[in-house]
Amino acid sequence: MKITDITIDPLKIGRALVRVWTDEGIVGVAEAGRNPSVFKAHLDATVKPLMIGQDPLQIERHWERLSLGVGDVTVRHPSQVVGIIDIALWDILGKAAGLPVYTLMGGATRKSIQMYWSQGSGWRKQPEDMRRDVETGLNMGFTAFKIRMDWKDYRQDSDPAKDFAMFKLCREFLPEELPIGFDANNGYSVSTAITQGVKMQALGLAHFEEPLPQYDYPGYRQVVDALDVPISTGELEISRWHMRDLMLLGNPDIIQPDVLNVGGPSEMKRVYEMCLVHNKPIMPHSPSAGINSMASLHAYATVKNATRPHEFSLEFSPTFDELGQLFVEPPIPVNGHMELNDKPGYGLEINEKELPGLIDNI
Repeated sequence: MKITDITIDPLKIGRALVRVWTDEGIVGVAEAGRNPSVFKAHLDATVKPLMIGQDPLQIERHWERLSLGVGDVTVRHPSQVVGIIDIALWDILGKAAGLPVYTLMGGATRKSIQMYWSQGSGWRKQPEDMRRDVETGLNMGFTAFKIRMDWKDYRQDSDPAKDFAMFKLCREFLPEELPIGFDANNGYSVSTAITQGVKMQALGLAHFEEPLPQYDYPGYRQVVDALDVPISTGELEISRWHMRDLMLLGNPDIIQPDVLNVGGPSEMKRVYEMCLVHNKPIMPHSPSAGINSMASLHAYATVKNATRPHEFSLEFSPTFDELGQLFVEPPIPVNGHMELNDKPGYGLEINEKELPGLIDNI
């Protein structure tokens, strides 16, 4: 089997469909993010010259060439570029073998995975706005939640009082037995993170996510040591080596790799093995409904001690109706759980009848 082409089609529903084509008619799928033109530039300039004519089943070798520049390859591609190709290649492998990706990755420990309802943009909302967003997820059947402030590190300590009021209102709204996490999105200094964490853990905070800028590993250790609530981070890390340094220097309680940022399912699995060695619980990021999230779920399904819910959000995703246009059987959670099927690859079939009308030619 040989790769014959790699294409990207921006879609009117806010995604870009990436397909890796082969001479045997098997096509692997993935998604580019909200800036598909950046991926297309890499694709045309360096990825396609490296990949066309290659055996798509040599997934590890392709990961090394794209990410590390092995042999006569001099370009080291960004982890998200590598991740997109890696996602599509695992889909090809599953379809060629006639097996789900989770089977090829060692076998599923479970095929029904709890999702948590994630709502963000807290920095521009009022507490009551966020409470209504949480209620939407509750009415949809979700039983775990997280609110995000989306502050970013350059907005450090912008409005911690409002952040706390928002969490307090949402925590008091939800039944006590339903967990809710709080994501500062890199937005606090060490002292503010500790102050906020002390107040929120007293109300019943499930986990405190990204309290500090991603690069402040020593600061993370200070926050972890000061608080009882589990501290989580890792979605912005781009490789197993970054994850190693994060665990050794920052010592967060929960590791949260993102399947695209870290470099695809191949690197995701290596990170999971490292987490097992360091006895670190995992809770993947990858929230947006679609192909990449399904790739994340297939890898997560293989981890025996993966007991925490997987993130889910519709904020940066197509609507359920739009997903129904793109896929024959759209990946939609039911009662807060995503069910993985037994079909080859990621178990997703593109709706070829609807696809031409979804492609954005602008």
